[in-house]
Amino acid sequence: MLKLSITIIAAIFFLTGCTKNNLATPLTHNIEKKEGIYSVKQAKEINIEKLVEEVEHYPIIFVGDHHNTEKTHEFFENFLQKLDKKGYNLNLANEWFTPNHNELLKMYTDGKIDGIRLKERRHWDEFTSFKWEYVEPLYEAVKKNSGRLYGMNIPKKDRKKISLKQFDKMSKEEKEFYDSLDLSVSAHRQLVMPYLKHCNKMPQRSEEACEERMYRVQVSWDSYMANKVKEIANKVLKTSRDKLLVFVGAMHVEQNVGIPLRFARQSNLPYVIISNEQIQKEKALKIDNNKADFVFVYKKD
Repeated sequence: MLKLSITIIAAIFFLTGCTKNNLATPLTHNIEKKEGIYSVKQAKEINIEKLVEEVEHYPIIFVGDHHNTEKTHEFFENFLQKLDKKGYNLNLANEWFTPNHNELLKMYTDGKIDGIRLKERRHWDEFTSFKWEYVEPLYEAVKKNSGRLYGMNIPKKDRKKISLKQFDKMSKEEKEFYDSLDLSVSAHRQLVMPYLKHCNKMPQRSEEACEERMYRVQVSWDSYMANKVKEIANKVLKTSRDKLLVFVGAMHVEQNVGIPLRFARQSNLPYVIISNEQIQKEKALKIDNNKADFVFVYKKD
């Protein structure tokens, strides 16, 4: 009887240990190091035509961007053109503009100003070092489709108030938004925090740890843009042919814990996530099972 009890206890200990180890190790897809589109759910490579077919029933498409990377923008431009040829009505919400730019963006899609004037009036070269020639073709594809462009990013001045907890400078609406921020999503914190280590090199602006301030800003980014996605979706998604594409940095959509999570708390509209992965010469190509629904794999020139 004693031997049997010891055996059972040992078995339970062994199985429990295995379960903990398996839970700690994320599932990954080890794939061939070549450019293409990988369907995570189907665990296989697909072409652009199949991707368009796969997203047919999703009114909202989140697309993660690797900023200033030509190939990811070329892929997205191609994707937009394929959707256009299939007869979908395209609406694009873009991280590079705020809602304050919506009238300017409408002037552009209505043909009242061209891309050169749009760049100038956005003060693009002062705003960012990212290449305009990479993003303009995306806007042109939507314009050709007779679609609309929308700004969705939270203004920089509002991010500063949130970072420094400047409650005295917040309007009632801004304070209510601040109070609504959910900083307790552990999976999101685990994803984002490793990328905030550069905080140590930045000037200290408050007694609070820089990483915590920056994480709060990241959550405000995701939450604000999720709110705008909901607003825009309610405005433009009227028929089964209407699509809302949300083009933001990959960190905002990967693992389904940034914008998509916060959007899903407000809306039951179905969505799909497309992200990207760069091939590294010195590393095997592994894609996390929860990274996205589809992944564009590319080599950086």
